[in-house]
Amino acid sequence: MRVLVISDIHANYVALEAVVQDAQDEYDRVWCLGDVVGYGPQPNECVAYVREHAAICVMGNHDWAVLGRPGIDIHDFNPVAREAVLWTRQQLSEEHRHFLEGLPAEPIHPPETSEVLVTHASPREPVWEYILTPGIALENFLCFDDPICLVGHTHKPAIFQWRVDPGDEGTGTVTVEALLPAIGTPLLLDVGPTHRLILNPGSVGQPRDNDPRAAYALLDLEAMTWEQRRVSYPVELTQSLMRSAGLPRRLIDRLSYGW
Repeated sequence: MRVLVISDIHANYVALEAVVQDAQDEYDRVWCLGDVVGYGPQPNECVAYVREHAAICVMGNHDWAVLGRPGIDIHDFNPVAREAVLWTRQQLSEEHRHFLEGLPAEPIHPPETSEVLVTHASPREPVWEYILTPGIALENFLCFDDPICLVGHTHKPAIFQWRVDPGDEGTGTVTVEALLPAIGTPLLLDVGPTHRLILNPGSVGQPRDNDPRAAYALLDLEAMTWEQRRVSYPVELTQSLMRSAGLPRRLIDRLSYGW
């Protein structure tokens, strides 16, 4: 089974359409790692797509903030993110709000496999923590036993590999390293008792790795491969919609540069 893995759409439906078109006929399921809304101009369209097409979706911090749930104070967001959250609250339809309210805020196992854990931010702090370094990844590997964990939240494609070297005396040495994702080249997922992985597909709607193209990944559960993808989309169309909505200029400008 082939899975289209998307994360951090952030109400950028134009980017989402480009991803779906680019991956056409190459997947059997869609898994969404959260943050369907926030920042962008088309929250209802993005939630509608996820409702209809995603086999699973987990709660992201912006999804949570838009709902006004306890546990996330929007004053902890930077000013432009906070403004976008408040705008989204006004735009989101009741049925789409109800859908977001039902998203799991804890890590889940997709029904298609027991070997993959799915969460938005991290296994340790599912809605909020950023896994950006091998050190933070190591601490999170200690929080789950599954061969593979899929995360989003950072808006940056990433691969963290956990390895155990049994050593000459069987004492065991654990190392975690960051691997460079290769765009368009399937990576064989070497997992087992001594090898585990944390995989991040990057962001569909607001990349932050200095590449403005929408990011996503294809996970083949039979061949056990992970393929990182990027696709260009008409950024100026999303920006035009954001200007019409009165969203902050900083959020509009950053889409051109991928930061």
